[in-house]
Amino acid sequence: MRFVHEYRGQRPDTVGDVMKIKAILLAGLATATLAASESQAANYVFVGSWEVDQGPNWGDEPLAYTGQGAAALLFGGNASDYAISTAGNSASDINFKAWYSVLGAYGPNNGGFEFAQDYVSSQSSQAAGYYYSGNPYPFADTDAASAYVWDNAGSGNVNYAFRLQGSVPEPASWALMLGGFGAIGGAMRARRRPAVSFG
Repeated sequence: MRFVHEYRGQRPDTVGDVMKIKAILLAGLATATLAASESQAANYVFVGSWEVDQGPNWGDEPLAYTGQGAAALLFGGNASDYAISTAGNSASDINFKAWYSVLGAYGPNNGGFEFAQDYVSSQSSQAAGYYYSGNPYPFADTDAASAYVWDNAGSGNVNYAFRLQGSVPEPASWALMLGGFGAIGGAMRARRRPAVSFG
C-alpha cells in the first residue's frame, strides 16, 4: 500500500469551491470593515455647544478660530479631537460643518455662514491666524472667518462639538469583527486542507 499526500489545486472540478472560498473571504472582509466603521462612528460623544457671537469682540483683535479650534479652546484638547456639526447634538447627525462670522459680511443665517469645520479663508488679507486686520469692513471673500467671535453672526448660529473617544469597539462591534475574521480564517484553512489517499 502506498501513501500519497497531495494538495487540492484549482482543477476544473474545484473551481466552484474556489469561488465559494473567495465569496466567504470577501464577506468576512466586508463584515470586519463594517464593524470597524461602526465602531468609529459610535465613538463621537457630544461635549457641548456655543453660539458664534459668544466669542470676543472683533475690535479686540482676537484669533480667528475654525470650528474645531473653537471647540478645543472651549472644551480642552486639540482641534483634531473634535467633530463639529450645525445639525444638532446627536452624533448620528454630525455634518462636519460649523457656523462662522466673516469680517465685513452678513451671511444668510442671521449673519452667519456655514463652512467646513476646519475652514480657513484662502483669500484672507489678515495676519496669519488673526481675525481683525485693522481695515474697516473689507470685502466678504477677502477676509478671515471665525467660529468664535462677536461680529455679524447673530443668534441661531450654534455649533455642536463632539469629541472622538478612544477607539475601543463596543461588544457588538467586537462580535462582528471576530465573526468576519473567523470567516476569513475558516476560508483560508479550507483552501489549504490536504487530501489524503491510499494507493
